[in-house]
Amino acid sequence: MPEYSLNAEPTHSLWNRALEPRIHIAPGDTLHMECVDSSGAQVHPSTTLAEYLKIDRTRIHALTGPIFVDGAEPGDVLQVDILEVAHKGWGWTSVVPGLGFLKQRFAEPFFHIWKFEGNVSKSIPPAAVPLNPFCGVMGVARAEDGEFKTRPPGIFGGNMDVRELCTGATLYLPVLNRGALFSAGDAHGAQGDGEVCINGMECPRM
Repeated sequence: MPEYSLNAEPTHSLWNRALEPRIHIAPGDTLHMECVDSSGAQVHPSTTLAEYLKIDRTRIHALTGPIFVDGAEPGDVLQVDILEVAHKGWGWTSVVPGLGFLKQRFAEPFFHIWKFEGNVSKSIPPAAVPLNPFCGVMGVARAEDGEFKTRPPGIFGGNMDVRELCTGATLYLPVLNRGALFSAGDAHGAQGDGEVCINGMECPRM
């Protein structure tokens, strides 16, 4: 079957079924998608805490897409086979006061850059954190007209943060619009059972 590539830019940070598809593919085609990190490429391996606190948060969950699947119609089911999720060698995690499950425990902001070595990160010795990259956001365009924030998930998928949706997994989504209009992003190098501090190991992916 044909193979295609789609680079990350331009990304989108809102669900909107009126967005122009960036590529058309057929069922069974393979698509190699590049994704920036969840900050929309505002964070880099040299970013400091002070710089991180100034990022534009309207660009959070920068998604690659939409992808138009030929023949997909409302009422169909879109099957997404995740053949491989590869990282780009680094990621980041933050703690922002007032956010997260343990918000009463953290009064000061914290920011950490992770370096990835193959399938592990040893950025906080002596710990060796195993990596298992996946996309936190995978979904199709919502059925309603208008723009919608990406944070809440729904029947369309979206910000599910299911760490098992990694290499080898299959995701099934309801088609709500012609062409499905699939997008993905918010990649993580690793994550626990949920995002206790709001972030996993946020990272770009290829």
